[in-house]
Amino acid sequence: MKTTMKPTTLLTSTLLAFGLTHGVAHAVDIPVTQDVMTSSFFQGTNTVRGYATENNRPVMRVSTDGAFGNAGAETIYLSFAHDFAAYTSPVVATLTLQSTEGGFGADASAATPFVVSAHGVDANPLTSITDDTNPTGTVSWLAFYNNQILPADNAAWTSENGFGTVTFDVSALVNSWISGGNSIHTIALTGKNDTSGNSFLHGFLNNDNGGTSMGYTFLSISAVPEPDTYALMLAGLVGIGLQARRQRKQ
Repeated sequence: MKTTMKPTTLLTSTLLAFGLTHGVAHAVDIPVTQDVMTSSFFQGTNTVRGYATENNRPVMRVSTDGAFGNAGAETIYLSFAHDFAAYTSPVVATLTLQSTEGGFGADASAATPFVVSAHGVDANPLTSITDDTNPTGTVSWLAFYNNQILPADNAAWTSENGFGTVTFDVSALVNSWISGGNSIHTIALTGKNDTSGNSFLHGFLNNDNGGTSMGYTFLSISAVPEPDTYALMLAGLVGIGLQARRQRKQ
């Protein structure tokens, strides 16, 4: 007795095989290794804060440039100790964080949105900025902010208007990590591109203080199929359609 696979079953099998082979629907989540912040409000030698060993900073902040008359901007630095060379570009990469109250009543809202952007850097802030955890650093937090933060890709700008899960499209930056164009696997989250004219001190949860098994902050990376892959899938679907027509005629 000859067994014929139903067209719908064949279609499902083809699409499943396509997804497993080319990673269309599969994303790899990568937790942040370290997240810290710098601020003009931090005085003395302790200018980089938020390390896991501190246990006293569940909320960090991002501010507008020159907020409340202070030089620079509060910035969160997110570092990832991961082998990005193991990927093949291009990929789609999304940065996920949890936005919350910053504690000073200067958060974004629906009435007053705040543009936050995710930037690459050309030096490691954890080893470059001089502070009590790194007394051999070579630059101040403000000099690093002014000189080592690279322009953000337009897709990596997000308008904050409240609290909850926030995502940034950091595909361009992560692809530069994969290609070797940028060897510093750190993201600077700042408000330097905000032009609202308001002063914001917007909060984000410190990844060291809980969250899911992945934490509050992580990257999600998905492969982008090559153009010829789409052609193969289309050819397969056409074949399924022709087979279905022949089965109906029998």
